[in-house]
Amino acid sequence: MEKLKEELGDEFFFIIRTHYFIADKLDFTGVEDFVFNGSQYDDVTELYLVSDVLITDYSSVFFDYANLKRPILFFTYDLEKYRDTLRGFYIDLEKDVPGPLLRTTEEIIEVLTDLDGLNRVYGTRLNQFYDRYCHLDKGTASKQIAEKVIVGK
Repeated sequence: MEKLKEELGDEFFFIIRTHYFIADKLDFTGVEDFVFNGSQYDDVTELYLVSDVLITDYSSVFFDYANLKRPILFFTYDLEKYRDTLRGFYIDLEKDVPGPLLRTTEEIIEVLTDLDGLNRVYGTRLNQFYDRYCHLDKGTASKQIAEKVIVGK
């Protein structure tokens, strides 16, 4: 986080939301003015709405975030281990995700400093991902269920 702050601190602010297993183990000493620990924040969708970019690892949060059609970066520093030893994937990460697979902090900095370039390279892929996985999400799911179940439409 220190390197990110050094390179991006004038233009960016990070909200970190981790898996609940490690949420209380984070130490942001020295970068408190650059990082907000949102791990205990109860509604992740509100964090999506206030963010301009999602940086994730292998979490499925990118499926939800893709509804916003905003840039998504994948921090895959341990890709081979995760894919081949730990869990594997349901989709082909190299072909199907709507953003770049980044392995280093330097790569994250490089992409964040050229979001226009990222959109040029991944804009079509993000739209294709949206069309495949998000096209049914219109923000009216409760209304649609109520109409089908209660009203019988």
